[in-house]
Amino acid sequence: MIWINFAIIVFSLIGLVIYGYLLFKNKMKPEFGRLNRLTERFKIRADVIGQQVNEIKGHVDAVNRSVTQIKEFGVNAKNESIELKQAAVELTHEIKRTAGIERSDVSTESKI
Repeated sequence: MIWINFAIIVFSLIGLVIYGYLLFKNKMKPEFGRLNRLTERFKIRADVIGQQVNEIKGHVDAVNRSVTQIKEFGVNAKNESIELKQAAVELTHEIKRTAGIERSDVSTESKI
């Protein structure tokens, strides 16, 4: 008698579990589909954002290369302007010396 009652209780519990699982599956099936669609949309958006980030990184790298190149041009221009200034000073002295305005062999005491 105990075994019969025990078997009834076990089969009823198994039946309740199966019934509960089927209810859960039927109720949650649309939710799982919706979750899958949302996950797919999220992956697509993440991929698009990743592509945009990579594109922006490329633009930033290009700007950084341009800035570096401009800095190098600035340094070269400064060096060349210093050389040009020195050449102009030397040319001015040479013109004055050739014109007889300035003599290099005369001391400063005799000019005064």
